Amino acid sequence: MLSNFPSRGLPLSLDSATLTKSSRLAAAQRPKRQKQLLGSGGARRLTLTPSSNSSSVASPDALSDSYFNSTWKSLNLALNNVFSDQSPDASFEALYRGVENLCRVDKARSLWENLKMRMAHHISVDFVKNSLLPAATALASTPSTDNDMADRIVDVWGKWTAQLKIVQHMFFYLDRSYLLSSSADLSIVDTGLQMFCKLIIENEVIGSQLMASLMLYFERNRSHTLADSHAISSAVEMISTLDVYRTIFHPQFVEATRLHYRKLADANADSMPIPEYLNLTLDSLAFESEQATQFLLNHSTRSNTIASVKAVVKAEMIQSRAKTLVSRGFDALLDAEDITSLSNMYTLFSQLSQDKLLVAAFAEYIKREGLGLVIDPANDASMVSSLLGFKRKLDVIIDSAFSGDDNLSNAMRESFALFINKRHNVPAEMIAKYIDELLRAGNKQMDDAELEARMASVLVLFRFIQGKDVFEAFYKRDLAKRLLLNRSASDDAERSMLTLLKDECGNSFTQKLEGMFKDTEISKDFMASFKNSKYSAAAREAGIDLYVNALSQAFWPSYPDTALALPREMSSALENFEAFYLSKQSGRKISWRHVLGHCVVRASFPRGKKELSMSLFQTVVLLLFNDVTNESLTYEQIKKATNLDDADLTRTLQSLACGKLRVLTKEPRGKDVNPGDRFTINLKFEDKAYRLRINQVQLRETPEENKQVHEMVKRDREYEIQGVIVRIMKTHKTVKHVELVRQTIEMTKERGTLDLADIKKNIEKLINKDYMERQGADTYVYLS
Repeated sequence: MLSNFPSRGLPLSLDSATLTKSSRLAAAQRPKRQKQLLGSGGARRLTLTPSSNSSSVASPDALSDSYFNSTWKSLNLALNNVFSDQSPDASFEALYRGVENLCRVDKARSLWENLKMRMAHHISVDFVKNSLLPAATALASTPSTDNDMADRIVDVWGKWTAQLKIVQHMFFYLDRSYLLSSSADLSIVDTGLQMFCKLIIENEVIGSQLMASLMLYFERNRSHTLADSHAISSAVEMISTLDVYRTIFHPQFVEATRLHYRKLADANADSMPIPEYLNLTLDSLAFESEQATQFLLNHSTRSNTIASVKAVVKAEMIQSRAKTLVSRGFDALLDAEDITSLSNMYTLFSQLSQDKLLVAAFAEYIKREGLGLVIDPANDASMVSSLLGFKRKLDVIIDSAFSGDDNLSNAMRESFALFINKRHNVPAEMIAKYIDELLRAGNKQMDDAELEARMASVLVLFRFIQGKDVFEAFYKRDLAKRLLLNRSASDDAERSMLTLLKDECGNSFTQKLEGMFKDTEISKDFMASFKNSKYSAAAREAGIDLYVNALSQAFWPSYPDTALALPREMSSALENFEAFYLSKQSGRKISWRHVLGHCVVRASFPRGKKELSMSLFQTVVLLLFNDVTNESLTYEQIKKATNLDDADLTRTLQSLACGKLRVLTKEPRGKDVNPGDRFTINLKFEDKAYRLRINQVQLRETPEENKQVHEMVKRDREYEIQGVIVRIMKTHKTVKHVELVRQTIEMTKERGTLDLADIKKNIEKLINKDYMERQGADTYVYLS
């Protein structure tokens, strides 16, 4: 209400009346409004009592033009006093009665026209011509940062509203009788406000300087240099009351806001650290909301203004600088895992529909960083651990900074699938090796919950790889070693991992792996039966506790058939087991794979007895020294006695004579084993532990073994491609080349990515084998 203004004269209480004809109050609403004007805001209530000079006023019957003129003269004199901030000479009752008499004899229209002209003259001359216009003209010709036009107009506004209230009291009868019933006229107050707006606010010179002054006040407020905010509040309330907030003030306020934040962005977007710039933007949004709440007093316009200025701040500070901000600092925020700044950026970008820019930048970051972890062979040993750490980091960022946004999550998955397969087949191999490390007995210090969590996390990486057949080959090879050498950390963990793979890839993927577990279970039953049979007696008498795994070749990896020369006692024990096995499984053939054999040997050294866990190769070599304790054996003698090839023998002798636990000594000394070297039992061997494990170097992966696995995968993949092509041809009989290639890729995509050259090569092989023939340039026909 305008009672908040410093008043000049009597207090005036006004509502936010509309000042144009389109907003004229309906006649039915006016009685209530006029009552409010007279009875609120500190306005004085008129009490009319008989006056001693009332007899001097002529009766209604005697009214004439001369009476109208004399009465208007009195009223005009009173108006002069009011507009000069003085009290009228005549009593209010006399003035009121004169207005009433003129209205009763149909002089209301003339009276109203005179009053309007007098009010307009007062505003035009006293306020505009003599006060505001000269000051506004001077400011227009010489713009100044001390533009006080808003203060000047607010002062004039205070005077006018106080004067208008008194005029309303003087002409109350005219207002309540004639004007109230006239559809073409506004009330005295509304008319006075409309005149003020038209003659002052809408004056081109004065109005422009008023807005310039107000914008200057707001600019100072944004710079925190405005000492007194009363001028802003008063001016904005005046503008709201005059109902020009939306038409005049709001557009200019929004545009001034735009210019301010455009300059602010120009000054900081290219140089300020991104976290600081984002905080500056958020602080600016909060400030504009607080400023609008403080100064823009009209609730009906406040929310719209807040929304408008916030949109301007975000458009100038963020939207127009989005690409710059992303290119300057998004990657650095991701590297630093700056959750707060990333969250701020995501929130602002999302509100401006710029989140696609973040998604694209996020995807590029993941592909670039991820490729760096995958592409360098020097990082192979740590590849999977690094990828898991990278994935965990991104998961935290997506959940904490990006609110779990599905678009960013999808971008992460697609990016992982792209970069992880850039290095063909290697990530699949490394994931299989990482799982082997998890499931080996050396990880027993890890509790079950942690082991399950790590298996589940590595399975996420497994989903991204295309070379799942490569993974299967290496996983099967490592699983075989864990099962046959009793190196699994937990049978439950092994079964759990198998279940995870089965759920992920289906029964066909794990069929052979399940067959390996089945073979080991059957072998346990065989060995229990063997130890209770007559065939085991010879082995027991020789001090040999034999355990054999009977494996189906279809399920297990292929191993070299080494013609190892075993000691007589060992050879006899194996012959007895073979006889037992064939007595139970007729029609079978046994092939011994000594490369995975291992033994526990009880050895007596001069400095104590030890129990040595060793490979079968190491055991056979070490047993040669039972009969030559005080003598040495040459490399050539050992080779002849064991029948080992140079590669296997060299690795075996290195583990016995050059490793950490040296049960043999070598002459000459050194880390390498060469023909001509001489080996002797280390009579000084000692160790605090009783049970010792000699490093089984022959179980380490060699480049040759790795190459063999990849060649096996390639061979199996060819068989699979050919099988898929035959199934497609058998189903369709006649197929176009493009469609045959498409269906082949689709049916084998879960196993790995195929090269078009491989598909074409296998098509040619099937044509040569008469499974199909070419018809025309691009069609194949199945030959039944």
